[in-house]
Amino acid sequence: MSPSEMDSAPLFRVLRGDPEDADLAALVAVFTALASAALPAPAAPARSAWSPLASATWRTSTLR
Repeated sequence: MSPSEMDSAPLFRVLRGDPEDADLAALVAVFTALASAALPAPAAPARSAWSPLASATWRTSTLR
């Protein structure tokens, strides 16, 4: 399948019944929450050396 076909292909189908828009929206919200929960947590960004919480050993000045 090409990427353009994957974008237009439905992710799920309703096989029976006639759901209302609110029902489908709730279903999409549940699927989205489950998919985002399955992703790994982003790594913490590296702390800048200029941060006040970084080690100050190399930033000592002779002008003190």
